[in-house]
Amino acid sequence: MPSPACAEERTTPGPAASTRRSTNIPGLREAEPGRAAPAARALLRRRRVQLLLVGAFLAWSIAASDVSPGALVAPEALHGLGRLLRGMVPPDVSLGFLGVVAVAVGRTLAIGIAGTALAVLLAVPLGILATPRLFRPGALAAGRGPWAVVLFAAHLAARATLRVFRAVPDLLWALLFVVAVGLGPRAGALALGVSYAGVLGRVFADLLEDVEPSAAEALVASGGRRASLVLFALVPQALPGLVSYGLYSLECAIRSASVLGFVGAGGIGQEIQLSMRLFEYRQVSTLLLALLGLMLAGEAASRLLRRATRSVRVTGRPPLTGRGRKLVTLATLVAVVLSFRATELLGSADDGLLARMGRFAAQLFPPDLSLSFLAALREPLLQTLAVAGAGTLLGMVLAAALAPLASAGLMLRRPGAPGRPGVLDLLARLLHVTARSSLAVLRAIPELLWVLLCIVAVGFGPFAGVLALGLHTAGVLGRLWAEALDEAPADPVEVLEAAGASAPVWSLWGAWPQARPLVASYGLLRWEFNLRVSALVGFLGGGGLGLRLYNAIQLGFYDQVSTTVLLILGLVMLSDAVSDAVRRSWLAPATLRRDTARPVDSSLALQAGGLAA
Repeated sequence: MPSPACAEERTTPGPAASTRRSTNIPGLREAEPGRAAPAARALLRRRRVQLLLVGAFLAWSIAASDVSPGALVAPEALHGLGRLLRGMVPPDVSLGFLGVVAVAVGRTLAIGIAGTALAVLLAVPLGILATPRLFRPGALAAGRGPWAVVLFAAHLAARATLRVFRAVPDLLWALLFVVAVGLGPRAGALALGVSYAGVLGRVFADLLEDVEPSAAEALVASGGRRASLVLFALVPQALPGLVSYGLYSLECAIRSASVLGFVGAGGIGQEIQLSMRLFEYRQVSTLLLALLGLMLAGEAASRLLRRATRSVRVTGRPPLTGRGRKLVTLATLVAVVLSFRATELLGSADDGLLARMGRFAAQLFPPDLSLSFLAALREPLLQTLAVAGAGTLLGMVLAAALAPLASAGLMLRRPGAPGRPGVLDLLARLLHVTARSSLAVLRAIPELLWVLLCIVAVGFGPFAGVLALGLHTAGVLGRLWAEALDEAPADPVEVLEAAGASAPVWSLWGAWPQARPLVASYGLLRWEFNLRVSALVGFLGGGGLGLRLYNAIQLGFYDQVSTTVLLILGLVMLSDAVSDAVRRSWLAPATLRRDTARPVDSSLALQAGGLAA
């Protein structure tokens, strides 16, 4: 992706070069000369205020979340970590337990596949209904009369539904479905289906909204109806993106399915939690290795399928023959059917299932809005914000250190590129492999599992939640930032390296400035995701609203559950609005049309949120 920094470097000097250079601030490049200076000063003042507020919030987060680096090297922590590591070696490879692991891995795959299929089934109609160009007043196919008003109301309702679906974390959906339909993989598949439907529906709507309009305009001009517009003008152009995002969501759903077992929704997470409670650390080691293998295999398969999809868009040549496509389609259908059966979505529901779900939904309303309960939520709410802020900061610091080492563009020079002797090149390759492996391990272990491991070191409390979020965030952002550095042009780095600059210098001044827009966007989106997750780490002792929510569910205080869920929903929406304001101030240039910015934001949101799930 071309970066604004590169565009600035290629600006041709001219008579007004000094004026352009003095006002070359993202968001002001197209300003009129007479208004540029005041607008630039206003933007700089706004940015300074935002930086001051962010710095104050991070400082408060560190203090409020009881961050204590000394606790990591305390004798009790070292003894607990040592006992855990000694207990995990060697892994349990007995045939009986390997059979348990295989069943858990298969169930996790089934939950991920069934959840993704269910999400697609929900996202396609909701995404079409949420597409503005089809239903907003004045759109090409909006129509007129009372029916158009009804459809526009349905359009607004669809967009609101998708926002609620994606604002509530998938683990919270799993917890609610466990109460509604009972323990087991059915609750996990339903939770993933609802949660990922919110993400995919928004992405599908954005893709349909941002396709080239000429085909749609021609079809409408010739008398085509709304259904024809969708089937023959919008979907064919957006289909490569729809397939790509669908494949990526499958990878993310499988990763998410691995932690749903912590709340009783089946999968490998349930086995990990059971082994941790029984202090069977050798079994935990085996399960972690299986989880790591599952995550890496899912990433590799998804990456290969996305590359195949990309080659269709670029070259126009199908990667498979007709017979090969039929085999892939048949295998996909078989996998979906088997997954639905394994998660009990195709089995006959017991007679009381719908009645239980109805009673549970009725018990959620009205929410408990008593002043005493709202006052009791103040401290866990602040603790949730603090854990999210401090955890995100820790993850960014670690990711900034590992991302340049994990970047192939920085560490693996092209043959014949200037400036690196053979020994240094070998050392760079070793550091690159080590960094990428470390990032893979950090992001393969879910946040809730990191909470369990960190509790062994620092005990219960918000500091364990900060460490858990920070370690997983480092793995996610490290990979995303490394890919952003790879996309930056290599010429400035090679010029600095050939001039004798050290590695930190050409990395800091040659690569990072060009990748800054993507790096900042990924960081903001990761903060939004961490805020969702920080509300749940309390399930296992990480502090925040999660502990209050878990206790309310266990005690059957469902009116308090609905209040807490609404509070989390409002907190997430407020965070999204703040992040959008910061993004507009720092990242969005005036030359970027609003309709072209949406697919970029959607892809970033799916990657940053999905990778971390």
